[in-house]
Amino acid sequence: MQILEYAIVALFSLSFLIFFHEGGHFAVAKLFRFPVEVFSLGFGKRLFGFRRKETDYRVSMIPLGGYVKVVGLGPDESDVVEGASAPAPTTMGPRWQRLLILFAGPAVNLVLAVALTAGAFLVGREVPKYKGEAPVVTVVDPGSPAEAAGILAGDRILTLRGKPVSTWEEVQIQLALASGERIAVGVERAGQRLSLEIVPTPKTKEQKTYDIGYTGLNPHVPAVVHTVVKGYPGEKAGLKVGDRIVSIDGKPVVLYFQVVHQIKEATAGFEKTGSRALEVVVERDGSRLTLPIVPRKEGDAWKIGFTPFYETVRVRLGLAAAVVASWNETVQQARLTFTTVGRMLQLKGSVRQLSGPIDIAKFSGEAARAGLGEYLGFIGMLSLQLGLLNLLPIPLLDGGQILILLLESAARRDFSLKLKERLLQAGFVFLVLLMVTVLAFDVLKNLGM
Repeated sequence: MQILEYAIVALFSLSFLIFFHEGGHFAVAKLFRFPVEVFSLGFGKRLFGFRRKETDYRVSMIPLGGYVKVVGLGPDESDVVEGASAPAPTTMGPRWQRLLILFAGPAVNLVLAVALTAGAFLVGREVPKYKGEAPVVTVVDPGSPAEAAGILAGDRILTLRGKPVSTWEEVQIQLALASGERIAVGVERAGQRLSLEIVPTPKTKEQKTYDIGYTGLNPHVPAVVHTVVKGYPGEKAGLKVGDRIVSIDGKPVVLYFQVVHQIKEATAGFEKTGSRALEVVVERDGSRLTLPIVPRKEGDAWKIGFTPFYETVRVRLGLAAAVVASWNETVQQARLTFTTVGRMLQLKGSVRQLSGPIDIAKFSGEAARAGLGEYLGFIGMLSLQLGLLNLLPIPLLDGGQILILLLESAARRDFSLKLKERLLQAGFVFLVLLMVTVLAFDVLKNLGM
């Protein structure tokens, strides 16, 4: 049932964004009096729709995109995907008008991204408090990349790759997306500035699945139980939501990451001696209880099965402040997108960091369940990704069509119809191969492989 719910949310979200994207092309084409033959949500066989004047408004069988067929732009994605039955019409109108028609779709998505994210700030959404706090290191995991880099508890992270950072959110996102890279880190320690280097490396199963860099840098997260995982040792031993863990095997803990470290230390010899119960002391309703918990091995780690309580704050802003905050967040997300694409082009990134339809369905469903603010923020980010993706200079995408127009302008002549069709076909093959690859990894990731 949950899978169906997530799939419906994802289909609605993508259809909503595609409608506005194609609506941008459509509106500007109409403004310049270009005839529009088809406005389609989806590709392939026409399922249903209606005709008004010269335009056939339709919903098609394959819901992974959409298109408007504008007479006068030359061959487009519909000619490749649908298979044109007749030669494409010759181009019409000045090139600057055709350029604006092509740019209008991605532009609408970019504007929509800012609007939706501003809506999220207006409605309000819960965010972990520490993410907006200064990145002062509370705990460094032993044996972690952070320890190898020489980072110590109490260090204040000032820069990454020479650029200033001011919050934990910036630090975590940038390092998570830099798996396997050597990153310059500027820190402040006891009034002195030091330059260090860290190499984020995937550690947990989830990190390896999505090629997310682990560092061992930890913010201030108290050792309070937020959720207890069903069927795990913690639940069986009586661990409850709201418990504050105060010691593991007699060693005091205050922070969640200290709990993780103490469990790691206590279980270090389990491979040789066999597992045993750890004495976990918790504070509950003013009293202290001792729970004997036998950790369960999962991969290379021993777990008791709980997630920590992250203190959250509800961020809700007025209209002007929401627009400013939305703009800043959209710009930051765009920079991260360019960084990720750049890593891919340099063969430093992994396809695992790309999300296919399964991941999009999962993430959109989770966002919808979390609340309206979270959902608006998610589809705002999705709109941004759709807009930026379509601006990539790949034939078949808007960016590729824009590049061809710019090259024609520089050459002061239109390229032959045959050349444009060959470029579109090459772009189609490339995108199909990319989509198949992303989908394959999507399936593998969600199967835990």
